[in-house]
Amino acid sequence: MDIQALEQWYQKHQRLLPFRTSRNPYHIWISEIMAQQTQMETVVSYFVRFIEKYPTVFDLASADEESLHKLLEGIGYYRRFQYMQKAAKLIVLNYQGRFPDTYEQVRELPGVGDYTAGAIMSIAYQKPHAATDGNVVRVLSRYLGIDEDMKDAKSRKKIDVINQAYIKDAHPEVYTQAMMELGALICKPVKPLCENCPLREGCFAFHNGKTADLPVISRKTVTKIRQFVVVILRNNHQIAVAKNEDGLLKGMYLYPQFENMNIEEVILQLTSYGYTVEQVQYHKAYKHIFTHQKWQMKVYQIDVTNVPNESHYSFVDDVHSVPMAIAHRKIKLAE
Repeated sequence: MDIQALEQWYQKHQRLLPFRTSRNPYHIWISEIMAQQTQMETVVSYFVRFIEKYPTVFDLASADEESLHKLLEGIGYYRRFQYMQKAAKLIVLNYQGRFPDTYEQVRELPGVGDYTAGAIMSIAYQKPHAATDGNVVRVLSRYLGIDEDMKDAKSRKKIDVINQAYIKDAHPEVYTQAMMELGALICKPVKPLCENCPLREGCFAFHNGKTADLPVISRKTVTKIRQFVVVILRNNHQIAVAKNEDGLLKGMYLYPQFENMNIEEVILQLTSYGYTVEQVQYHKAYKHIFTHQKWQMKVYQIDVTNVPNESHYSFVDDVHSVPMAIAHRKIKLAE
């Protein structure tokens, strides 16, 4: 591989991203966690707001959980940020707030895998540790003509070993970001811009017309479809919400929702809780797609009285005051 050509291309064509102006490992860590399953255009605005509010690992470690979730509302995949705050607390406890500077220590942090540890070590500390994400897998599969299934752990490990060999002969902080950027801007999944690629002269896929065939990725897991009735439960001018205590959306709030039930069954359920149902009105159907599941939601507005003392829900004056999962935030309330 012409590593020099790759690095020169990056220096000339890289996107101007706020976390690229710093070698602060805390900043690199935050940006990499945010970039998991999130488009870079979305990451930038969240990153800037996050660093403004939590400029140090001490600030993150001591952050109020609900305020943290509110700041991150809409970015999705919230569990990564619970791990991130747990890691921040461990950094304060075990390293007196100094971000660890060995691969082994970084890798042991909650929520940090091989890729994230490699990215932090190479970008922040200029150490030759490979960071092999989907972009890198695509670039190297095409460049080297590797036609093995990249859903197979052995195949991905093979790419990682190759990536590790290349970074040892490169400037680690430049190489890691150059490979990511090449995959994002040039070696795209569909219609790659091969004529603009600094590696095209040595690329197997380019010379053999195989860019559409590589990388080989077996069929994705079938998306699970889940059916819900979602209720905008009103008592006077207040609306009911419930905080998710575990699972996919832990820490975020949702409207009351009932899986695999019709509205008549929901009304009976609410009545069994002790509510008096006064009025029921169908609102609208919504859907939301997660990585491996799709929520199909029928939304109703229900007015109730006689809220029980031991209510299943919290009633709030303003639903925008709590961190709400985007699946429900997209529901437009009736005036």
